[in-house]
Amino acid sequence: MQNKKIQVHKFLIELFGRETTIFDLLAVIISSVLFAGLILLIKWNSDFSVLKKIILTILALDIAGGVVANFTSGTNNYYAESLQKRYLFVFVHLLQPSILIWIFPNELLAVLGESIFTLISSIIVLNIKKHYNQRIIAVTLLLFSLILSTLFNYTDPLTKMIMQLFSLKLILAFSVNWVSTDKE
Repeated sequence: MQNKKIQVHKFLIELFGRETTIFDLLAVIISSVLFAGLILLIKWNSDFSVLKKIILTILALDIAGGVVANFTSGTNNYYAESLQKRYLFVFVHLLQPSILIWIFPNELLAVLGESIFTLISSIIVLNIKKHYNQRIIAVTLLLFSLILSTLFNYTDPLTKMIMQLFSLKLILAFSVNWVSTDKE
């Protein structure tokens, strides 16, 4: 199950790459569904509109699934084809914090601060040529991001957790080329 490659439908290539394994696919789906379930469980009785609950659930699916997917060789290989694709991916992720701010307007400064740090960190890691150095700098920047998230004044612990996963997804999981190795 772990080594059997399956071709990804062209509609899902941006998420899983051109090919993936059943193991990777199941890991992405299970993690995203579990996190979305947690979001629903915690926010089910909140005073949000149904629309905001639906969008928050979709956001949770995307962020949690993206954390796992970005570590897989299918997704990694697809985005390794082009630095331009990698930059576009990072900049498209300005949308997720914007949605969070719309849902949780009281979290504006915390989400904005952590988002800016995350996006800048991702760009820094993308520009590092040696893959070993990418990994070390990415994990260091992720640690700084987690420290910052503790210092930011989040009023909602769930928003803080979403932003921490957002940082993990972009800084460490996506920006590092996990399948390449340096020949030193």
